[in-house]
Amino acid sequence: MKKGNKLFEELKNIKLSNFLFLLVAGIINSIGVTLFLAPASLYDSGISGTSMLLWQLTPDQFTLSLFLVVLNIPLFLIGLKKQGINFTIYSIFTVIIYSVSSYIINYILPIDNMTSSPFAGNDLLLCAIFGGLISGIGSGLAIRHGGAMDGIEVLAVIFSKRIGITVGTFVMAYNVILYVCVGLITR
Repeated sequence: MKKGNKLFEELKNIKLSNFLFLLVAGIINSIGVTLFLAPASLYDSGISGTSMLLWQLTPDQFTLSLFLVVLNIPLFLIGLKKQGINFTIYSIFTVIIYSVSSYIINYILPIDNMTSSPFAGNDLLLCAIFGGLISGIGSGLAIRHGGAMDGIEVLAVIFSKRIGITVGTFVMAYNVILYVCVGLITR
């Protein structure tokens, strides 16, 4: 089978219903991150957490939404060969929804979420529990419907075999390094 025919066959398997679930997943994830985690200066894991850190460290014109797109989409495109076209399309769609939803919540809706969570105030435990639970539901929904919310898994698949560790170990090591950096930079 020619490469073009294989690509066409894969594209025929794209389900429009998955896009509806991925739309909901991106919105749910953005709610967890922008209304619970970010206002309490808590960080998500993976590329999302890296985007949150860069957003905090850079001038105002560099938004969380911008970093989510700039850091995630290239990773999904790099992983296209290993993950397949459907996964890549679904994941890019989900990240764009996550990014746009985050922008709408942070800059368009009349919600003050820059100094505290509008739902949990400054209670770190509530913000961590609800932010983690809500964004976890969004991420799980994305995975269940063929996509991903974060490019760290793609990066892990690419590099784990090259450096001789499992995908889980790679993701955990990345997150440990991220959280150590967050601790050093934001203390």
